[in-house]
Amino acid sequence: MTYVSPFGDMDSDHEWPDALCLSRAHSANASDDTLGEFYEGAVTLIDAGIPQPAFFLARQLAELSLKALVGPGPKKFRHDLGKLLAHLQESGDDLFAAGEDRHLVVEFIRDLYDRDPGGDEGRYATTMGGTPSLAKVCCANPPLFRRYVDLLFVYTQERLNRVGQKV
Repeated sequence: MTYVSPFGDMDSDHEWPDALCLSRAHSANASDDTLGEFYEGAVTLIDAGIPQPAFFLARQLAELSLKALVGPGPKKFRHDLGKLLAHLQESGDDLFAAGEDRHLVVEFIRDLYDRDPGGDEGRYATTMGGTPSLAKVCCANPPLFRRYVDLLFVYTQERLNRVGQKV
């Protein structure tokens, strides 16, 4: 059997009824599309009871959300949620303004960071140091996990749409 790539180039015919459009080249709002897909992936995995990938996508959603709020600039935060939160807090960002939902979003992101400071847990079977992935976490409460992922996504979407910020 000959290998046929499942990926089409930009100039190839890709009008399948169920095509998975990977490129953001023709997206009207690449940030919204990307955040939306990571959100959908995370909640689908939470709802399906698929734990480590759900954790990874939720953490990735948090990282992408914070980077969207920070905006483009010279600072490189890599995968460090702690540095991203600290930068936003030091700059007086709206995320740290009064409000129960904002507080819950910040605490959820801090919780994700505390459980995975290096950004490699849930992505691989082991951490970069060789420890089993998420070895310090027993399990997650699906409805609560889902609620915090929802709050993070809704806050970020409302915030980006309010200021018209693009990544």
